[in-house]
Amino acid sequence: MCKLPSVQRPYGYSTGLTGESAYLWALFLMNEADMNDNHLEYDTWRSMVESLTPKQGKAIPAIVHYAKLEEAIEKYGVC
Repeated sequence: MCKLPSVQRPYGYSTGLTGESAYLWALFLMNEADMNDNHLEYDTWRSMVESLTPKQGKAIPAIVHYAKLEEAIEKYGVC
């Protein structure tokens, strides 16, 4: 059973993530950094989570490009 968020890419794109997928990965990575007491990484991911958090009146991005997020996903791999 895989406990990692899924990697969802927008239709027709080989890079970038859907806004929802990027949000879930950033949230996962923020929690991982918090459990490992890595304050710098926690702050980095928290900032990303805050910018991607769904809010009333704000559309979820169709595509998100964050190099650091892509690198972290590659490090964890996918199930």
